[in-house]
Amino acid sequence: MASALLVFLGGGLGSLLRFGLGRWTVTIYPGFPLGTMIANTLGAFLIGLLTLIFIDRNLLGSPYREMVLVGFLGGLTTFSSLCYESFVLYEAERWPALLIYVGTNVVVGFLLFLLGRQLGQI
Repeated sequence: MASALLVFLGGGLGSLLRFGLGRWTVTIYPGFPLGTMIANTLGAFLIGLLTLIFIDRNLLGSPYREMVLVGFLGGLTTFSSLCYESFVLYEAERWPALLIYVGTNVVVGFLLFLLGRQLGQI
């Protein structure tokens, strides 16, 4: 139960950061989703750095590791998870799986977004 609460807390904090980035960047550069781009790229950088520190070097254990990696970064952006899971496939040299995973998430995800928009207009 404590793990779930910590993930919940981390997720809320990550979501607030994403929300704040969106609000702040729209005043700087309206008409472009700069906040989302910053959240995605920041999340990708942070999950790369923090998985090395928390998992590879074992410097932070459960449930705090999940609070940061699953909760905070998941609230900030799920793009960070996509990057880490892609790295796992890359590191294992599972090239077809890597291409399918990235391609499906990006291309099929966008196509399904468009389909959802079309269905919503019916």
